[in-house]
Amino acid sequence: MGFLAGAALAIPTGCASYAGWGAAPANNGTPVAAQQGAPRFVKTTGMQMTEKQAAVHVPPWVRVQDCAIVSISSPSRYACPDGKVYTNFELSRARTGEYNLPPLPPPPPIILTEYQGQPSAPEEKIVLRGVHFDFNKSDIRPQDAAVLDEAADSLKSHPNVSVAANGYCDSIGGVRYNLLLSERRAGAVVKYLADHGIADSRLSPHGFGKTDFVASNSTEEGRAQNRRVELVPNQGGSGQVFIMGTPVSR
Repeated sequence: MGFLAGAALAIPTGCASYAGWGAAPANNGTPVAAQQGAPRFVKTTGMQMTEKQAAVHVPPWVRVQDCAIVSISSPSRYACPDGKVYTNFELSRARTGEYNLPPLPPPPPIILTEYQGQPSAPEEKIVLRGVHFDFNKSDIRPQDAAVLDEAADSLKSHPNVSVAANGYCDSIGGVRYNLLLSERRAGAVVKYLADHGIADSRLSPHGFGKTDFVASNSTEEGRAQNRRVELVPNQGGSGQVFIMGTPVSR
């Protein structure tokens, strides 16, 4: 009963007097004497800023997002664009207006200007004429040699261009036979160009048989136009544009 009475008597006077903490320090920012029984890591100072803290003036334009953290502690420290190191507490004070400074000016307007770009180089076109073949033949005709010589000269002046040699036939004969014949015609053109200084790696023969007619097969003249090899340049690495020439009628 005596113990309970003593505990009841302690309630109105407060636990601090029994624990040895004493009264709360004055709120004037000055250090106070260590209190008996207070833990060693507890700061026994007032709640106001110290003179050292109050002496720090962070420019209002310095923002925490513009700084680099250099110490993760309490408080954390940041290296800022003005060349100084501030705590996060000091940076937050710079935004509260307690310095009585004018507000930050608005950011400069973003002015959009039209992109002029680089002047484009004029398009260069290389025209390669196709050649034609006699009926059921894959030999280069003498009258077509000059056309392939011209094509070889054009390819030499455009070393980045590769060429597809596409062979075709007229409608006479079987599908399988004409496919092989068109491949032989394309191969003959590729061999001629390779023999005249064009690298094999730039040439690719293709046979398409009796397809993609350019004229009617009801006349000899139309069938002669369909027996052909077209030289189709591919675009080079220089950004130039190339087109295929129109085959010459024979």
